[in-house]
Amino acid sequence: MNPINLLFARLCVLATSLAGVPALAQVPANGSFEAGNPMTSWTIGGDTRAGAVRTADISGGTLVVPDGSWVAAISTGPNARTSGPVDFDGFGGNNDYDISYIESTFAVGFSPAFIAFDWGFASNEQDEQDQFDDLMDVKVDGTRIFSRSSCKNNGSSYSPFPNASCQNANPVNQVINSPAALATVALTYGPPVFQRVCLQLPDAAIADGTATLRFSVADGNDRAFDSTQFVDNVQLKTSCNEVGSIVQLTNTTGSFVEIKNGAPIFRAASARLIASDATGTNVAFATSQNLGANPNLLDQVYVWNGTAFTRLSGLTVQSGGQIQGIALSAQLDGAIRGRYLAIAAKLTETDNTEIYRYDRNTNTLLTITNTTGCDNTNPTIDGDGNVIAFESTCSAFTGAGTTKKIAVWNGTTTSTNLFGTTACEMAEPALTKNANGRYLAFKSKCVHNGANADANFEIYRFDRGNSGGNSGTTAGNFTRITNTTTNGGAGATLNMSPVLDGTTTGTNIYFLSDGNLTPTAAFFNADFSQEIFRYEVGAGTPLTQRTTSSDSIYVGVDTDIDGNVNYSYERISLLNFTFSVGRRRVNTPPTADSENNLATGTSIQFARIGRDGIVPVVNFLSSENFLTTNADGNTEVWQGECNDACRTPLPCRRDTRGRRLRRAAAVRARWADPARRRGSLRLGQSRNLPGCSD
Repeated sequence: MNPINLLFARLCVLATSLAGVPALAQVPANGSFEAGNPMTSWTIGGDTRAGAVRTADISGGTLVVPDGSWVAAISTGPNARTSGPVDFDGFGGNNDYDISYIESTFAVGFSPAFIAFDWGFASNEQDEQDQFDDLMDVKVDGTRIFSRSSCKNNGSSYSPFPNASCQNANPVNQVINSPAALATVALTYGPPVFQRVCLQLPDAAIADGTATLRFSVADGNDRAFDSTQFVDNVQLKTSCNEVGSIVQLTNTTGSFVEIKNGAPIFRAASARLIASDATGTNVAFATSQNLGANPNLLDQVYVWNGTAFTRLSGLTVQSGGQIQGIALSAQLDGAIRGRYLAIAAKLTETDNTEIYRYDRNTNTLLTITNTTGCDNTNPTIDGDGNVIAFESTCSAFTGAGTTKKIAVWNGTTTSTNLFGTTACEMAEPALTKNANGRYLAFKSKCVHNGANADANFEIYRFDRGNSGGNSGTTAGNFTRITNTTTNGGAGATLNMSPVLDGTTTGTNIYFLSDGNLTPTAAFFNADFSQEIFRYEVGAGTPLTQRTTSSDSIYVGVDTDIDGNVNYSYERISLLNFTFSVGRRRVNTPPTADSENNLATGTSIQFARIGRDGIVPVVNFLSSENFLTTNADGNTEVWQGECNDACRTPLPCRRDTRGRRLRRAAAVRARWADPARRRGSLRLGQSRNLPGCSD
């Protein structure tokens, strides 16, 4: 067993407490609806078109269930019911019909209190006229805390409720078969993609120590066409922080004050940047923490190899210097995983930012650039560390004056004018994680293939050729992945943060965009939210949208070495401005990608994914006190594994209070500046350990 699996196995047996957010008994009872039918602890009302459903109850479709096997479904159908007309949405006039709901009453013994749940809204009104805008909401003691209406293919929203996400661009004509209350309910566009939300309960509603939570649906302006709300994993919480299968790798304290030019300079111990190898078990990070040989808390780079920290002793950053960017080679080199690091740094206060390569085997630092009056930033490194690409404002490399473009070091020399001398901006290079260093993804305003009259940032894949000699930059060497203009009339489409897999042919490129890039596909972006997309070279349908959300935006993505199995995400909720990191597993549309959220809080960023055997490993940074081991709020390095059936279950002991050490549900994480996207572990610092079985 390798070191990290051994570590998780030992922690699973030895951890003795559930730390972090206080654990609550399942409130409300049967909040994941695993009792099936009848739905115990829930009251069904209105037209009573509600019940528990699972994938087997949907003809021709796949329901990706967030927690367990069952979810609740509340529908306006099948067909016309009897309730109404009422003014459900407060829009004026009694013109809403076919109301059904489920509700549960439970004790709330603390304040503030929060309710978290996974939801989806599948509406057959998706292609109907705008005014036929079916509705769903969530109320606590009669106070509405959440609402959505039918997604429309044309992006319109007739009701005052925000749109839910669309499901498919074209009908798939699926049907709920069971239970009897929902039999023949139509899912014209298929079952929904679930989203998780966390909302504060109104103080007035819980003043008496109880709350009644109700999930409702209504048919807007007619009795035709079914719409169905799906709900799962309902939890009463003391905060919106959520914790999955994670451990805290670094645990630092302290600060340092230096007198400089007669003024005090304060430095706190804090991690800022992170990178990982293909397995995720080797983690490099830039930090001012003292994890060995850094008593003055200066910016330095450390590597965690699964058992211990090592500072890059050959790299010395002086007071006033700073690490700007890091990247770790993905592949095994000899006996060392992640042998090489590409580093962008100012080593002194007066330096400009230069590119370096560090060899962990020999502890030697190689200077790649040595320039004056310009900067070289955001490096990326290929799988074996012999190719480095980076952003540069140095005309010696770009031939474009101070305009930022991309340069490539091929193991011997750095390219000159590789992408032409036109003053058009390029950014965010991402080399293949394969050892051949052949493929490079980036965003660019330049014209590489076709036209780009509006000078929008577009995503490209560049083939450096078999020799890797930085030659052959004709149009045929570029795969243009996006071709966008305006974003639904709201300005230029934002395409950003490309990452490449480690296949020999550079097959899969993930990136972020707020464009509606796949308007006729299973998943499309009618609301122009920022989503994750994948381009698969050579596929019949190469471009697919992987996420769909009406409540959040995606701000980071990384892919494992295969590119067609797992990818990590960073996401910000627009409802409560919490941030999430986690891992998603690729499915074939129209089946949605499954998700394992690892952490949610107000300060999380930089999710980087690897795969240790078959186990996805995600590393990230956070200043949250998830496990009651980070009370000082320093930004620390955290590591999480997926918490589904991806490994052999390990036995877990009960803690001293008789509670099982079990895995928790999903979560959320932190916005990071797109320009930057690109410890000793102590027993007892783990919660919800991976693969544990009772």
